[in-house]
Amino acid sequence: MTTRRPRWAWLLFPQLSFIITASALASCHRLPRIALDGGLDKLGHFVLLGALAFFAVGFFGGARWLRVVAVLSLCSALEEASQAWFPARTVDAGDLAANLLGIALGGWMAARLTAVRPGHGSAPAPATVAERRRPPRPRP
Repeated sequence: MTTRRPRWAWLLFPQLSFIITASALASCHRLPRIALDGGLDKLGHFVLLGALAFFAVGFFGGARWLRVVAVLSLCSALEEASQAWFPARTVDAGDLAANLLGIALGGWMAARLTAVRPGHGSAPAPATVAERRRPPRPRP
C-alpha cells in the first residue's frame, strides 16, 4: 500500500467489537426489546454492517474494496445461517438482505472517498510485469 490509512479507518476495530458484542447479547436474550421491534432490527443491520464495511475498506485500501465487500458478505451470510443452531436466534432473509445492502453501500462509499485522484498527491502507478521485463528501447 503506497498511501497512508485515513485516521477514521481505525474505527474498524471498535465497530467490529460493537457488532460482536451485540451478536453475543442477542444469543443470550440480553438485547433491549426496542432494538428488535418496529423495523429497527433491519435498520440496525444495515447501519452496523454498512459502517463496518466503510471502515474496513478505509483500513485495507479503496483499491481492494470489492474483495473486502465479498469477504464481509460471506462472513455475514455464514453468521446469519449459523443462527439456526442458536435457540435464541432466528434465520431471517430480511436481516441478510439488510446486511448485504449495508455492506455494499458502505464499501462503495469508502472506495469513492479513498479513491486516489490524479493531481492530488497520487503515487505513480506501479509498472506492470510486462513493462518491467521489457528492455528499454534504444534511442536513435
